[in-house]
Amino acid sequence: MKIDSLSSLEKLAPYAHFLGLREGEVDGEHRYFLDFKEEHVGNPLIRTFHGGILASFGELVAALHLARYRGDTTLPECATLTFDYLRPAFAGTLMAIPNIVRAGRRITTVSVQLRHEGKLVCIGRFLFPVGEQMP
Repeated sequence: MKIDSLSSLEKLAPYAHFLGLREGEVDGEHRYFLDFKEEHVGNPLIRTFHGGILASFGELVAALHLARYRGDTTLPECATLTFDYLRPAFAGTLMAIPNIVRAGRRITTVSVQLRHEGKLVCIGRFLFPVGEQMP
């Protein structure tokens, strides 16, 4: 099954359904979105996203972006991640902007920016091993 829609993604990664991941176009570029749900709350007093939800969203976006780039039929597994929290991600809609930094022979690095109302709230860097099936 090629990962070409959210329905195919949800079959491979049911966590995408729990998160509520959705896709769309912004200025002609493919983007990923996450709307705040009560299950995502980190601090109920100021209604922010939980840091684990942010990192999970970033990792799922990175894996999906890489799988589509390579034409994979499964999501790659992240070997290492670095996630920098820059400011609180308040309730609302997050937009994820993925970018393949480098596709090497052994490791592919994908960065993901998470933005809320245009402001950068987190940056993640995800390292994926290149499988033997890859050239």
